[in-house]
Amino acid sequence: MNFLDGSLHPENQDKLVITCAPYGPEWVPADFSEDIPVTMDEQGQKAVDCSNAGATLLHVHVREADGKGSKRMSMFNELL
Repeated sequence: MNFLDGSLHPENQDKLVITCAPYGPEWVPADFSEDIPVTMDEQGQKAVDCSNAGATLLHVHVREADGKGSKRMSMFNELL
């Protein structure tokens, strides 16, 4: 298959949204200690890493100090 019309060039393609959900509340740091961010700094770095990998949208969860998922709005506000 040949694309001679330049349709595969990035400037000729439709915009693309890449969503990243790097961690979910069902996982705890003990499951993947090297890859599950807990602190706000770690979560911020994870967001930067996802952006650098091409993500344009990030789905986040926040965690309490013990690593368990949190539903506290104050923590979401702090992260954002």
